[in-house]
Amino acid sequence: MEREIRFPRTQERASEGRPACCPRCGFHRVRINGRSRRRLIDPRVSEAEVVRYRCGGCGHSWRVYPEGVNPRTPQTCCEQVVSATLYVLGLSYDKASVFLRALGCGVVKSAIWRNVQAMGEKARRRFGAAQKKLGRRLVLGFDETQLKVSGRGVTVGFVTDPERGELVGMRVLSSREGEALAKWLCETAQALGCEVVVTDELDSYKPAAEAAGVEHQLCLVHWRKAVANRLRKIEGYCQEKKLIREALKQLDKPALRAIKALLGEFARARPPGKGEKQSPAYALRMLCLDIMENWKRLTCYQRKHQPLRDNLGRKVPRGYRVPQTNNACENAIGRAGKIRHKAMRGYPPEADAPPSPPLCSSPPSAGCSPGSPSRACSPSRPRFPTPSTHIPLPQLPPLPGEQLRGPVRLDNGEGWLV
Repeated sequence: MEREIRFPRTQERASEGRPACCPRCGFHRVRINGRSRRRLIDPRVSEAEVVRYRCGGCGHSWRVYPEGVNPRTPQTCCEQVVSATLYVLGLSYDKASVFLRALGCGVVKSAIWRNVQAMGEKARRRFGAAQKKLGRRLVLGFDETQLKVSGRGVTVGFVTDPERGELVGMRVLSSREGEALAKWLCETAQALGCEVVVTDELDSYKPAAEAAGVEHQLCLVHWRKAVANRLRKIEGYCQEKKLIREALKQLDKPALRAIKALLGEFARARPPGKGEKQSPAYALRMLCLDIMENWKRLTCYQRKHQPLRDNLGRKVPRGYRVPQTNNACENAIGRAGKIRHKAMRGYPPEADAPPSPPLCSSPPSAGCSPGSPSRACSPSRPRFPTPSTHIPLPQLPPLPGEQLRGPVRLDNGEGWLV
């Protein structure tokens, strides 16, 4: 899926006119006290006009900066967001610095690190504020992944709303097994009023869902792949294996009767002794037993009523849909920081799990000076695309910070980003 990224706009002059009154005393006689030109680090604008005003009543003076210009640093808002975006897209701090230098707005690696930290902190605040307004979510998808941080694996859990495809929670987990996973699932389900959880085939989710008192739907795609891998390792019994595959496709009452019949057929299969390999018949017996034990979790999406909450036997119809797969959570993991085609080997040391953009805890050393030569700028390297070329960008989380405007395009003339 392609997504258009928009960056903050930088103006050379302030769009608003003279202030109506003094911000300190409210006096209405305000006059211009001077104008100055300020040099900027920006992909498009090199200088901006700063106007100084003075109050005729109290004598207070202040400056008015154009849109996108930071009073404390020559980097504009656009420059900060562009540098953080290059890191999110997969460039290392060194390569991002080289790329920005080629655009004529180069900054050192430590400046890019500070920009990533600032954007990440804004993302944390926005994400925390959005979580407080989530409301009740009846169906939630849970999944976890491993992120490489400082050369070691860190488990990060993701929670999504399968119906809307929204990421509603992230947490760094001490382990993907046992109590850590159960505690995370129970706390999230209780906080959001969840009634059904959708997960993959990981066994740790089953006792966690039972402890939380919610229904459990297994992802059919993951489950069918796992069964296909097990059947591939079993020799012979072609008709029985075909029957199991068809039963997992149908998932109806005749399919359940067929699995029960196969379980009875292989009930006398002898388990392997010490140092022995299990027989194909015993492997099919254990597979049929696993399917029977997880049948309710595989067919949760077919139920039209909620589970009985009392002894009166009153059926309450469901007012929501339960998905068959956990694709929404898989997509959220891909958008929120999973390293796939990145030029770096992993994330630097973390303060916590990376939101969008990822965070790290120790800045890199300052890079080369803007005037130093670079291999990436040598003539032997391929040239950049022509002005008519539009680069498709991968699905990314929304960039934090100010209002984003202006589509991204590449131009091999004087201005690179327009």
